Amino acid sequence: MTTFYAKVGELAAMGIIAAAVEYMRIHESEQTRREYIWARRDALVTALDNERDCILAYFEHRFAERRSALEEFYALLRESVDSRDTARLQAALAGILGVIQENPLGDLEKFRENWADPNFTIEL
Repeated sequence: MTTFYAKVGELAAMGIIAAAVEYMRIHESEQTRREYIWARRDALVTALDNERDCILAYFEHRFAERRSALEEFYALLRESVDSRDTARLQAALAGILGVIQENPLGDLEKFRENWADPNFTIEL
């Protein structure tokens, strides 16, 4: 009888060891998978930060241009009204409409390409 219980005990111990080895293998595999997921997450967050920086710089630059153009056209509009110069009035109105009707995102892709260039500078 002792031999039977000894064999059962050995089998139970072997099963426990096998289960522990399997647990360690799965744990290592899952840890590697978590590290991969974290690395992907970090890469995506960095990409999103870069995209945010690019878009914010684009808007800052693009709308500064539009603002400057509109200020000049409105100044021309005031001057032409004061001087009763209809030709300059028409030019000012056409310029204002041109700026307003222009799609401010029209050159975003070109800006993105330039933004990726480390030598790119924005001149205002």
